[in-house]
Amino acid sequence: MSTDKTILTIIARGFQAAADEMARNLIRSAFSAVVREARDCSTALLDAEGRVIGQADMIPMQTAALNGSFRAAADTVDMTDIGPDDFILLNDPYSGGQHLNDIILFTPIFFDKKLIAWSGSTAHHLDIGGGTVGVNVAAIELIQEGIVIPPVRGNIHRDWNGGTIERMIFANIRTPDIGRGDMDAQFAANRIGAERVLDLVRRYGIDHVTEAMSEVLDYSERRMRAAIAEIPDGSWYGEAWIDSNGRDFDAGAVKICVNVTIKGDEAVLDFTGSAEQLPSMFNSPIASSIAAAVTAIRSILADTEMPANDGCNRPLTLIFPEGSVLNPRPGAAVRARGTSGCRALDAVHNALGQALPERTPAQGNNATTAFFLSHTQPGKTAAIHLDVLGGGWGAAKGYDAIHATDHVLSSCRITPAESIEQLHPHVRMESFGLVQNSMGAGQFNGGMGIFRRYRIQSDDVILSLYSDRFRLPPKGSEKGHDASRASLFVVRGDDVIQLDATSSMSLVAGDIVEIRLPGGGGWGDPALRDRAQVEADLVDGYITEEFALEHYGFRLGGSETTAA
Repeated sequence: MSTDKTILTIIARGFQAAADEMARNLIRSAFSAVVREARDCSTALLDAEGRVIGQADMIPMQTAALNGSFRAAADTVDMTDIGPDDFILLNDPYSGGQHLNDIILFTPIFFDKKLIAWSGSTAHHLDIGGGTVGVNVAAIELIQEGIVIPPVRGNIHRDWNGGTIERMIFANIRTPDIGRGDMDAQFAANRIGAERVLDLVRRYGIDHVTEAMSEVLDYSERRMRAAIAEIPDGSWYGEAWIDSNGRDFDAGAVKICVNVTIKGDEAVLDFTGSAEQLPSMFNSPIASSIAAAVTAIRSILADTEMPANDGCNRPLTLIFPEGSVLNPRPGAAVRARGTSGCRALDAVHNALGQALPERTPAQGNNATTAFFLSHTQPGKTAAIHLDVLGGGWGAAKGYDAIHATDHVLSSCRITPAESIEQLHPHVRMESFGLVQNSMGAGQFNGGMGIFRRYRIQSDDVILSLYSDRFRLPPKGSEKGHDASRASLFVVRGDDVIQLDATSSMSLVAGDIVEIRLPGGGGWGDPALRDRAQVEADLVDGYITEEFALEHYGFRLGGSETTAA
């Protein structure tokens, strides 16, 4: 049958609205601050075959490869007699998952006893077990990072709400009440998605809704192909670097590279030549690497309004050699996979910047900084403060970049200081703000980085984190300057203890911890920056007079010099 185009559009918009409503409900009903405040979660609707037809505007790394997660589950779990009260649960990075903290939930949607679609949600769980509270920075094996959940099929009445699967999972987690609350929020969000799809079926009929599911994929594919076709045909090489392998900081930087080939309305992204898998948690499993590559190319296309679904992936061929940092062999640790994904994105932009210099941004902070302050008292549940911290974005032609924002693959929000102190009496926020002079100077400036300064209120607090950009700064483009570097230090009495990008340290009451994160690279020659904008940056306190003189050759009320 052929449905009226207006009706198809209304139904397609309904899929998007349903996914957005799922996300709002997940956030509002979550127990953990990392979901409720930082919004480290995602939701989507999938058709009966597991193809994403609508996704909330949340975490691209979690949703851009969700169909791969479903396929991996379908290859493992018998779904022939799936019922309306069943669910599929997984977090195994080598069976469609991302990293262990991201638990993925699929629940079926039935109409008149027929499976018509699926609801899907992902949430970052505060604790997933593993070798240490917070994050096990020494992990070299996946099993050291926490409980591994291969795709499992369960029944909500039999296996949840005190059932076997629920009890098994939360017996391995340090914060079981918070974990159950977040998991129940995922079930509730999925239920909302099912109700909204059924509302559309009751209003427009099952045939029209099913046709719309196919059409929305075809529509996004057409727009994706048209956008790719605007890029000149050719092949370009790009690369980017992680500070270190995550264990030996003197071993040198780790390369991620790509050859991007554009031919007509299709693109091939071949990451052959990237570093071999690492003896640390900075490996990226295939689902995360696919999401990074898809997001990298979509983020610089001229069409910024195409609906995000699996149709966007059809014109792309992605190659990730097995055993590389972007496709490790099963068993390798992957907790910090976001940073490797960001370097894949940087490499794609480095390549396509040669073809589209006026559309491609400079490098942003583009690193996942997961910062933990954990406190465990005998006989009590662990108190785990997790900050997911961003920095500045990279500038591009025509605009200064935004400040203090998570990278494009994540898009988490900054947890408010009030929420941190309310939940965790072992932490007090001393100060929080933008880092002066942290952006890369350019005709258009990069965004500014941030700092957080904490005072520790109790003994036996464990600081742990993983990050990047401590040695290699975000790079500028088209003569734009590089941004600042990250740093982390602990003040204990008269001592200042410098820590590296992957660190763990035992703290005592009275310690001061400060983390400083980079801005983004500048775009274009700083000498071409509008003088009024330089003066405004000075007046606003974004830069110092010394910075203005060094990078722009500008001094207030005086003659100008030639910038460096």
